[in-house]
This record gives sequence, C-alpha cells and structure tokens, in this order.
Amino acid sequence: MADIQLSSQLFQDINQVVARQHPGADQGVTMQYLAAVMGYMLGSQRSMSDTDKDAFMDELCGFAKHVVDDMKQQGQQQAAQAQQAFGYWEPKKG
Repeated sequence: MADIQLSSQLFQDINQVVARQHPGADQGVTMQYLAAVMGYMLGSQRSMSDTDKDAFMDELCGFAKHVVDDMKQQGQQQAAQAQQAFGYWEPKKG
C-alpha cells in the first residue's frame, strides 16, 4: 500500500462532497458512500482478474481495520495521559 496522508481538510472535503450528493448524510452514510466508491472503483478495474480484485479487497479491508485499531489505541493512550495529568496543585505549607 502507498503511504497516504490523512488530514482534517481531507475529511471536511469528503463530507462536503457527500453532503452535496446526499444532503443531511450522517457519518454512517458518509462511510457507506466511501465503501461504495471503493467497491465501484475496484470492480471497474478491467485489467485485474477477479482473484486479484478479491485479494485487493481483502487487503483494503484489512488496512481499514488497521486504521480503526490504530485510532482506538491512540484514544486509549490519550485517555491514559489525561488521567495521569489530572491533579490538584496545592501550595507548600509552612
């Protein structure tokens, strides 16, 4: 897989494009559009055999799962750091 860069601007742009196609689309509908586009683009590859398409789809799904797992881990790390950083400061007595 190629190295890709995710950004908040990319997410905003995708949401805007989906909103033009499907006004009022929530995040679930947006993800369905992304999955449909992925499937359509892969299905349209005339130079790939069905076996290669299936293998690539498995790779894409695995990559998406990896990103989800990575995001979960980042969220857990941020939550742990927030708990560690929480406390009350009191001036020294005496």
